[in-house]
Amino acid sequence: MQSVLVIGAGKFGYHLAKNLCDMGNDVMLVDENERKIEEYSSEVTSCEIGDYTVKANLKALGVDDYDYVFVCIGDFQDSVVITSYLKELGARYVISKASSLVHEKFLIQNGADKVVYPERDMAYTMAVSYNNTIIHDYFKLSDQTGIYEIEPPYSWIGKSLKKVEVRKAHGVTVIAYKNGDEVKTINSPDYVFKKNEHIIIMGENKNIKKIIR
Repeated sequence: MQSVLVIGAGKFGYHLAKNLCDMGNDVMLVDENERKIEEYSSEVTSCEIGDYTVKANLKALGVDDYDYVFVCIGDFQDSVVITSYLKELGARYVISKASSLVHEKFLIQNGADKVVYPERDMAYTMAVSYNNTIIHDYFKLSDQTGIYEIEPPYSWIGKSLKKVEVRKAHGVTVIAYKNGDEVKTINSPDYVFKKNEHIIIMGENKNIKKIIR
């Protein structure tokens, strides 16, 4: 279980806080909007109302006690100010939400350990998924690598993982298969690729693109 502070109860901040709490983490959600905090108070571990562009209010939260602090503020200046204050107050790991490339740059310059850009990342994920009918889902790991849910190539159907030699021949790793909504890890090289199943593969984008062409 992780201790997490989420600053900002907009759509992104709320869903992030709720999902983290549902996964068993200790989550504090804070925002200056009293109505939102009252509405969401039963869905997270704890809530607080306040203006967290004020350094003293942030300090009162004990930000250095949390494993992660997420800054989910839409306003450019406020999110940069809060990120800067958090690092000054000793926050261990700060993840800040950006709304543009310029915003991302300023957040990094002001101490963010990681910057997330939900709109850009979701747009790219959708572009990858809908660019090719063989790709059914995608998760970006880095600019060069990702995890893909794909239909197995026709030439693999009926053959085992060992016979296809996927890692040796294609430089990717098959980590699971999906049948309907059921996902199971592949632990044996004797797994046989089936037409009605999808596979979950991980590797460099350039290698995976060669497979699905």
